[in-house]
Amino acid sequence: MLENLIIENFAIIEKVNLEFDGGMSVLTGETGAGKSIIIDALSMLTGGRANSEMVRHGSHKAVLQAVFSVPNNTDLLNDLDHNGITIEDGELIIYRELNQNGRSTIRINSVLVNLKTLSAIGQHLVDIQGQNDTQQLLNSEEHLPLLDAFGGENLAIVKRQYAKLFNDFRSITQHIRKIQTSQQEITQRLDLLQFQQQELNDAALEAHEEEHLLDSRGKLINFKKIADRLQSAQTALNGDQVGAVDLLAEAMHVLQEISEYDDNYAELATTIADSYYVAQEVGRDVDEQMGQLTYDETELLRIEERLQLIHSLERKYGTTVADVLAFQSKVDQELSAIDHDEYDIEQLQIKKNELRQVLRKQAIKLREVRQQVARDLEQNVNQQLSDLLMPGAEFEVHFEPIEGFVSSGTDKIEFYVQTNIGEGMAPLVKTASGGEAARLMLALKTTFAKQQHIISIIFDEADTGVSGRVAQAIAKKMMTIATDSQVLAITHLPQVAAAATHHFLISKATENDRTITKVQHLDENGRERAIAMMLSGDKITDTALANARDLRLQSTDIN
Repeated sequence: MLENLIIENFAIIEKVNLEFDGGMSVLTGETGAGKSIIIDALSMLTGGRANSEMVRHGSHKAVLQAVFSVPNNTDLLNDLDHNGITIEDGELIIYRELNQNGRSTIRINSVLVNLKTLSAIGQHLVDIQGQNDTQQLLNSEEHLPLLDAFGGENLAIVKRQYAKLFNDFRSITQHIRKIQTSQQEITQRLDLLQFQQQELNDAALEAHEEEHLLDSRGKLINFKKIADRLQSAQTALNGDQVGAVDLLAEAMHVLQEISEYDDNYAELATTIADSYYVAQEVGRDVDEQMGQLTYDETELLRIEERLQLIHSLERKYGTTVADVLAFQSKVDQELSAIDHDEYDIEQLQIKKNELRQVLRKQAIKLREVRQQVARDLEQNVNQQLSDLLMPGAEFEVHFEPIEGFVSSGTDKIEFYVQTNIGEGMAPLVKTASGGEAARLMLALKTTFAKQQHIISIIFDEADTGVSGRVAQAIAKKMMTIATDSQVLAITHLPQVAAAATHHFLISKATENDRTITKVQHLDENGRERAIAMMLSGDKITDTALANARDLRLQSTDIN
């Protein structure tokens, strides 16, 4: 609920600090005292557009601040989280500063936000209902969401089932349309993929193949050099005259002859012996390599051709064989998808027709459930109208079929009313006026208040044009709404003022040649005098006071 409202230098208000509680609060006072200015301030704090004329004359800026206690409203909490706004101690503080230059600064829990964000969050906090401001209730586009909200979870389940089928149907329809409008492009793509797949399959590349081929080519190109160097190494190790192996053998023998005289000589002999045996082994390996060394010109030509093919594929599909193989895998996957009828118009049309039949059945089911909910809604609203002393009025939910399917179903929903017997049903927006409109809106607001999860509902002289028993009925309905949402009402009706939980008196005074607005939270005696003034005018008579006390006593029956 709205807990605190601070207004500084706004219109004719110099400064007021209002503390609110739950239930229903009324604001009363003479015309022009500033009651609607307070509502305007709340409008500015929940997304209303401002201008520099709203800044009090002689001030540089106007400051508005509201503190709300935040309920467990999923939509509101999601909007706050999306904008990086955290809740501390369950409170939401909205601050707005209006400057004379027209600039506006907005903060929500110290987070700087723009007007669009404030408006999105504000719609969960306050709903202002005035003589000419019935907002979504008079907007036929909002009637279907209101009906669905009234239907609760049972309707929501059927609606979600329809929405899933509709999304599937829309997806396959869009896919078919895309194929039909780009058939040539798809055919060209298919031909290209098939060519690439065939070329890569024929190449039959293997991982690390390029490295192995380069190694083999290097050996063949340098065959003579390799053979010469192997021969030179063999001659150095085992020459006809004296080779390294023979010299190592001689050194090993002479050191072995003196090894018994010193351990160092023995160690040297062992080391020379190890080198001798290694040299012998190397000699045999060189012999083996020389025996295996051959020159095959045909193999060299084959390797060159293979490398040329690999380099050609790398220029087309990737810088390495690994890249080419990865590209080949993607081609295979895309062709596999096409092979599974993704581009088969005939098969897709069959699936679409099957899905259309299922969707049509679900749309009929959704309509039937909505029609049942509509009957319950009609009964509820008509009871509210009867309570508001409109026995000749009748409320009806009108269903108009829509050709084809839309995301919300196959029907357009609009609220119709008849305000007097025999006049016939007509759209809500075109029917009522004056006091009838106020009662119609109040009946609807009473019905939908719980589903809309609005924290505070404000009635700005929404009871204009009624009196007597009707005024008392309106007071009772406002109090009914106050059981689920906080209600603030600007009223000139003593019956409404008497029924409220709290009463604020708005007055206008002149101080230092300036007009200022004052707000007083009335105690019981103050309430009786304020109500008596509403009954009799400036002069409060004993009779008016007695009538005021009587109205307060009657209000206990309403509460």
